[in-house]
Amino acid sequence: MGLCKCPQRKVSTLFCFKHHVNVCESCLVSEHPQCIVRSYVSWLQDNDYNPNCSLCQRSLTETGEETIRLICYDLFHWSCLNEYFRSFPSNTAPDGYTCPICHTCIFPPPNLVSPVADQVRNKLSTANWATRLSMVSSNEPIIHQEKQQSLTETEKNGYVIVNPTASGNSSTGVGTSGLSHHPHRAIDMTQGSTTFATRVC
Repeated sequence: MGLCKCPQRKVSTLFCFKHHVNVCESCLVSEHPQCIVRSYVSWLQDNDYNPNCSLCQRSLTETGEETIRLICYDLFHWSCLNEYFRSFPSNTAPDGYTCPICHTCIFPPPNLVSPVADQVRNKLSTANWATRLSMVSSNEPIIHQEKQQSLTETEKNGYVIVNPTASGNSSTGVGTSGLSHHPHRAIDMTQGSTTFATRVC
């Protein structure tokens, strides 16, 4: 753990293997886009790191080669990673798109806020296979609107005519117009609210 060298001077556990400095996520994206970055402990355990893309075994620092760092911090040539995932069957589940090295899902969770996650989302939005999955902004709750209903009572036998309005979604269980029998209930339509009261026969 140490201070990164960028103007923000954040305390970070991330360590650039190439430049031998601590880095935060901001300077990781802006100043170390082609560097192998892990924790400082990882550097102490394995300072003889592999500077090549694990998919093509070519150097990550080759001129003109665009790289992408996933949220697990594993680094690849973008062209290699894009081709790798394009080869997946079209029925592959979103969770099946994982990092080739550590098998972490490549799609950042919607609640993850970080420069690396933002960069991954932006890059994935340019790939057909990723936008097809609609996973860049996945796991958001789907909101269902309840169908509004208008209830009126007939004068005979306590029958109620249910007239659903045109708007809304029929998730309440009453999806079509029809009759409902409530022989011991009366309906008060005061100010648009429905109140059930016991009918005195």
